Amino acid sequence: MSSKKGFTIIEVLISITLLSFVLMALYNSSKILRNSNLHLFEYLQTSTNSLKGSKTLFMDILQSDGNITINTDEKFHRLTLENTKNSLYGEAQAKVVWLVYKDGNTLLRIEGGEYNIPLKNEEHVNIDVIAKDVELFKIYKSKTKTKILVMLKLKRQEPQLFMSQNIQTIPLKNKTNKPKTNIK
Repeated sequence: MSSKKGFTIIEVLISITLLSFVLMALYNSSKILRNSNLHLFEYLQTSTNSLKGSKTLFMDILQSDGNITINTDEKFHRLTLENTKNSLYGEAQAKVVWLVYKDGNTLLRIEGGEYNIPLKNEEHVNIDVIAKDVELFKIYKSKTKTKILVMLKLKRQEPQLFMSQNIQTIPLKNKTNKPKTNIK
């Protein structure tokens, strides 16, 4: 009596079914991993852009001549630096305004020569979109006007806080506008 050893059709069908379940689980887990990586990439890209914007704001304040105006009339503050050496567009001395535009709560950086807000047609400026979905943009100046605290919060991100210290202050001019002499 010879007995042949082999798989029955039922055993083959069961093993194919089990293999298909394992492959479906692997496919779903790879899909979840792909979506997670895409979400992480978008988050990192957004946070990198906001960090670059914070660095630019810090450098604008640090390299200013101290003639800084903070407008607090609106929900968000507006920062005007009348004269800063930190130019992204090659100007020797630039006027820079940081403000939050109402459409999408977009943080803008406006750089140019002499201009006023609202802009007129003949004024040429460069406008950079720094971040969207801004929830908080507040700026505070110390009583001595040598320190500035910046608070920035974007939607779905941790708040960013930084302080610029030793801000240059504009020296007061002599009342008589005569040069001082140190003759004894």
